[in-house]
Amino acid sequence: MSEENQTNQSGLDGQNQMNLSRSADAPAAADNVGQDNLNPDDNSNTDNSGLDNNGQENTDDNGVYGAPDSYDFKDVKLPEGYTIDEALAAKFAPIGKKLNLSQQSANELASLLVEVQQGQLQTAPDKIAEIKRQEQEATRLNYEKMLNTDAEIGGGDKAKMNAYLDVADVGYNSFASKELKTVISQLGLDYHPAVIKHFYRLGKLCGNDKITKTGSQVQELSAAQILYGNSTKSEDN
Repeated sequence: MSEENQTNQSGLDGQNQMNLSRSADAPAAADNVGQDNLNPDDNSNTDNSGLDNNGQENTDDNGVYGAPDSYDFKDVKLPEGYTIDEALAAKFAPIGKKLNLSQQSANELASLLVEVQQGQLQTAPDKIAEIKRQEQEATRLNYEKMLNTDAEIGGGDKAKMNAYLDVADVGYNSFASKELKTVISQLGLDYHPAVIKHFYRLGKLCGNDKITKTGSQVQELSAAQILYGNSTKSEDN
């Protein structure tokens, strides 16, 4: 055999030996893989982060998780005179269990809700007063619009309306007590056409010779006589 043939044969033998060496090592690697997968005592490739040492679900997690059989909010501190809304607690139960919330977590949520409600109650009077003020202002503006368009009072004629209001003002100051004036003003009725007309008629009566005025006090005629005329006198006679 020539030197060239010897060289090629040597190359083949080297290649064959190398291949045989790899083939011999392969089953050993496969055996190791098989042992890793089948060994029941080897937990190196298993994720046990959600389990405790007994293989049970880990529900500790600082007491956040671990839903009880039923939620009991007896440990939640409530303001004096307040009680837990049982209907609301019943609605929370399935949600709490779905989220796996512990009793501790449920108590913390309930305490937060109580705190929020207390804050709302503290600011409620101011909000209610503001709403009431806005409603009264809207009512007053509506009465004022009615007054400015009432045909009897002037129908938009400023001169006629002012003359009408002058007479009504006499009746108002003559017959309305301080308490009545306060009520009328608080309700915005000093702009209501019906109230203006009522005091206008009283103001007209003040010009009658049968009525004697001393300051703001009306004498001689009773309230019934002023409001309903002299029918009571006729009945007495």
